[in-house]
Amino acid sequence: MSTQLNWKENTLISHASNAVIRDENEQIECSATFNERSEKLVAIAVHECIEKDVSFLSENVVDESRYFLFEWDITHSALSIVVTDDTKKNDAKFVVKCCMAALKEDIKNIESDLAQKAKELEYSDFIKYEIKDYLTTCSSFMQFSLVAVFHNKTRERIELL
Repeated sequence: MSTQLNWKENTLISHASNAVIRDENEQIECSATFNERSEKLVAIAVHECIEKDVSFLSENVVDESRYFLFEWDITHSALSIVVTDDTKKNDAKFVVKCCMAALKEDIKNIESDLAQKAKELEYSDFIKYEIKDYLTTCSSFMQFSLVAVFHNKTRERIELL
């Protein structure tokens, strides 16, 4: 079973003196939106996001690379994956982002703030589990010396996967 996410690429380009100048440090964001609620399909979408980013590892990994960073934005139900350095400030060229729109909608439809927070954490734990589970068998990731980490708040509060 596959979700077949539709990826879109957005390139960040610098503009100077009315001419477009390509910056060697520009980032390319590969993004997709996923609109399913089923745990099985969400898990498959997470796996597809990982595979998409893993396909860029040969270009993303440089001597300074340290972390394979998974960021779960609780507020927007969005997963971002990036390779970054020790400081977690210098990200690699390719970034993968996937908005889980159906999960966000589910949270929004809950009336109680407390229940919303609980659901946000439940989804966060589920996403983290799926990432960790998938990476244990992802041989293409194992070829690189990166530390897989996760956060759902700030980059200063990462957890090892």
